[in-house]
Amino acid sequence: MVAAAIPIIIALIIAIPKISPGDQPTNSTPAQMRIQFAVEEMKRVSFGVTETIGAKKSETLIINNDGTALYNVDVEGEKGSQTRFQVAVQELKRIRAIIAETGFMQISKEQFGPRDNATEFTRYTLTASLDGSAKTIQWVDESSSKDSVPALLTMLRDTLLATIKDRN
Repeated sequence: MVAAAIPIIIALIIAIPKISPGDQPTNSTPAQMRIQFAVEEMKRVSFGVTETIGAKKSETLIINNDGTALYNVDVEGEKGSQTRFQVAVQELKRIRAIIAETGFMQISKEQFGPRDNATEFTRYTLTASLDGSAKTIQWVDESSSKDSVPALLTMLRDTLLATIKDRN
């Protein structure tokens, strides 16, 4: 547990100066960023020899560089609700700092899949575009993952889920 907290603490030490107001001048041009974050409640169904995995519920959050955001919810494949909102400046700075300054773009693995026996799990997909570079990483909740999910992904997930929760 302590080992999992160390990367989060290091990430926060790096990110806090980037998001805290202070007397020091910041970069004159902020990074160009676009985030697309999807949360899918997945269910694996077996038909004897074959099996399929499908989304029971899908939520998508898109955050543009200027803070405009779009949040979609689809249930069982049916089009659900759609909400547009503005992300607060401090929240946008925090998200940008986490993406740009904590090594998200350098995570080498792009997929952290579910265990073979996981029948229901939550899958997260995050695509971040930052100054012309893009990175997509897909992972599942820690209890269903066959791999160890980096603490940075957990921190990003929690931050983006809080952004969604604040708008509902």
